Amino acid sequence: AAASQLDYARKLAATLAHLTILGGDAVGLTCCSDAITRDIPPLRKASHLQAINEALGGATAKGGTGLVPSLHTVAEKIRQRALVIILSDLFLEPDSFNDALRHLRFNKHDVAVFHLFDRQEIEFRFDRPLRFVDLEDGTAIPLEPRLIADRYHDSLREYLGVLRQHCYAVKADYHVVTTDSDYADLLGDFLTARLPKKRRH
Repeated sequence: AAASQLDYARKLAATLAHLTILGGDAVGLTCCSDAITRDIPPLRKASHLQAINEALGGATAKGGTGLVPSLHTVAEKIRQRALVIILSDLFLEPDSFNDALRHLRFNKHDVAVFHLFDRQEIEFRFDRPLRFVDLEDGTAIPLEPRLIADRYHDSLREYLGVLRQHCYAVKADYHVVTTDSDYADLLGDFLTARLPKKRRH
């Protein structure tokens, strides 16, 4: 699941970077695991895309989740008002994420969140006992999925509801995305929704 989420995030980020530079705007990239692992400052020249694509290609899904401190760093580092797009599985504590979102908005940045899931994480349809492995520390837990499915779905709905509320409270876009979604359609809808209304007609 983590690999497919990372691949999907790569496609989204690369396409957004290409479209942004094509539109004449600057684009930068920050990758993080338990800390910032790659930080490319924003530029608007086409040759900048090569550095971004190389960084995306070298990104790996490993280590802990250091998204929140990384977002605080980004909030302070970017001096001009910017659109900050977050691509993540958001395995984090919602209240600390809320603090990071508010920091970004306090510094006048616009925010869009793409919350990435594997389809199985949403549906949780398994018909036999499985060992679930923590992708960060490798801990394995044997479970009978049918016995916990209802509780899992209730917890997931509550978790997503809290994240959605935090995003909406600071006027950030929030999108739950499964990795089997057509990313071209997703981006088309996202970009169209962000156009000024007078330009949609």
